[in-house]
Amino acid sequence: MVTFTDIKFSLSEREPKKLADDGSKRGAVVIPIFERENKLYMLFTKRTEELRTHKGQISFPGGKIDEDDSSLLQCALREAHEEIGILPEKFSLLGELNQTKTNSSNILLSSFVAKLEYPFEIIRNEQEVDEIIEVPFDALCETDKWERKVVRVDGEEVGTWFFHYNNRIIWGATAQLVKQLLEHLKHLFDKKS
Repeated sequence: MVTFTDIKFSLSEREPKKLADDGSKRGAVVIPIFERENKLYMLFTKRTEELRTHKGQISFPGGKIDEDDSSLLQCALREAHEEIGILPEKFSLLGELNQTKTNSSNILLSSFVAKLEYPFEIIRNEQEVDEIIEVPFDALCETDKWERKVVRVDGEEVGTWFFHYNNRIIWGATAQLVKQLLEHLKHLFDKKS
């Protein structure tokens, strides 16, 4: 089985790429990974229809940086606490992915991969989070669940990844981040299979 030590070491071997500062707002997400019964899982949230942006989409806990946040990592952990009730100390940083930009909300997004200590208790913010979704890494690694499509976002055609799992679709920046992480860790999963 791929371990958290494997993931942390693999992510430490690279420097995450930063995008040019174009004046966009900054934001951050945490990509929670936990182990249950010797299997790795990734935790996602499904956003409510009441939110202004990305309504009903599946995402990672996170949001825009506040002036009180000391760093983008602190922003991601604060947002995780606000959205799903998990305290920052339940997360251990494994690494950072390349910065990406969200299409419709126009945010320069930093993404932090973190081990989530299991067991944990979810306290869902019902205004922001409709559902918690746990996806096993085994499913994320199944290539037939992935497809690349062109979609229209704010009048512009954009190529993006779509991941299909149990009648749910993860797409956009979230799918892009998952794909980026899987590509980077591919050598670990290839060795273990």
